[in-house]
Amino acid sequence: MIRFFLFLSFLLTSSALAEKNVLLIISDNQSWFDMGCYGHPVVKTPNLDQLAAEGVQFEQAFATTASCGPSRAVMYTGLLTHSNGQYAHPHREHNQQLREDVVTIFSMLKGNGYRTALLGKDHIKPMEKYPIDFKKKVNSRDVTAMAEAAREFLNQGEDPFFLVLSYNDPHPVSIDGPGWGIPEETNGYTPIEYDPTEVPVPPFLPDTEHVREGIAGYYQQISRMDHGVGLALTELEKSGHKDDTLVIFISDHGTSEPGAMGTHYEPGVRVPFIVRQPGLKNPASPNKALVAFTDLTPTILDWTGTKFDEYPLHGRSILPILDQTDPKGWGEALLSHVGHDIFAYYPMRTLRGRKYKLIWNVTPGAEYPLPIDAVQRRTWVELRERGDKMIGQRPVENFLHRPRLELYDLEADPWEVNNLSDSPDHSEIKEEMVERLMAHLEEQKDPWIRKFHPLGKEQ
Repeated sequence: MIRFFLFLSFLLTSSALAEKNVLLIISDNQSWFDMGCYGHPVVKTPNLDQLAAEGVQFEQAFATTASCGPSRAVMYTGLLTHSNGQYAHPHREHNQQLREDVVTIFSMLKGNGYRTALLGKDHIKPMEKYPIDFKKKVNSRDVTAMAEAAREFLNQGEDPFFLVLSYNDPHPVSIDGPGWGIPEETNGYTPIEYDPTEVPVPPFLPDTEHVREGIAGYYQQISRMDHGVGLALTELEKSGHKDDTLVIFISDHGTSEPGAMGTHYEPGVRVPFIVRQPGLKNPASPNKALVAFTDLTPTILDWTGTKFDEYPLHGRSILPILDQTDPKGWGEALLSHVGHDIFAYYPMRTLRGRKYKLIWNVTPGAEYPLPIDAVQRRTWVELRERGDKMIGQRPVENFLHRPRLELYDLEADPWEVNNLSDSPDHSEIKEEMVERLMAHLEEQKDPWIRKFHPLGKEQ
């Protein structure tokens, strides 16, 4: 009899562990260095720091496009922007959406018996490609309400789940004043005050009083979002699913400031990326692998045992490398941007290696159009009104009028100021990277290469 009960207990335990759930947490417009666990000396993110301590923190992770809607389309399809069809924002006049033949992770998991939920910001279209069971209307800046909605979903049904928590912090709250900060009372939360005179100004921005004021408000929103993450993780633990849920935290792309949003420069595309996998005995953190949002869908498919072979995805599962500090074969990331909105078409393709980054500006004759989120806000408006010649360490002229190719040595030049594409000493590196970039784009049947080539060749 004792053996029977022990065997029954084993079966129940095995059954519980066999259920594999997913919690994907997304912040909005946050560069990778703006978190405590990534070495920031000021901004407070204790809950995310704890998540990183319990899991794996990727040091070099990339949004493949620094634009909210297109970036989410990449996350949810496993396809780069030039292949999934959502070339810019989906809402209002922008009206961009997935191609008819593209399948989302929500559909893939529904086919495998998963319950699905998306709480907060969506920026997706068409909705029929996103079979979401639970999409309660909730203010994505009200982090307490977000956690309460998550609790409601977690306590529904017995099937395994895929839950996306998509916060609106630290996206700016306006185009006026500092543009950032918490002007209204937040339910159940007291905002942290940051002193603008004590915030570090990253080198891609001008160091002015108003920029500092904006950064202080941006930090305030990051800390509120972090508080919300803590509440949500508490609800996950209370539901009994902490030990069977893969938790992933990312930002959709970097900060909204000019020089980040809508670019392929590091502040725009390099993002925080933390993974907590239950049962991982030796999480290797920080992890040096170069990973990208194209790897999210394959990772979730791998964790949930969901089969999908209708067409090749552009990434691969990161689960096999979570216990490796510096895994082999993970030294490059491919990025693709078309536009932020209908006012800001500026296609780019980028091959990002450990040391070098190659950016191909597909239409170099055009002036770079800042995204609507950046061009109307105070940093850029005041910079132009003052007639500044520099934006941070980069000449404004170089920012607006870019050559066909940009090549940067990120070890010597981490803020991408010195373009080496015409350097005779780097011609071989440039040619090799162009060849590898084109091989990827040809394999993916990138429509833009029917007409354009990174070396200006006629197609």
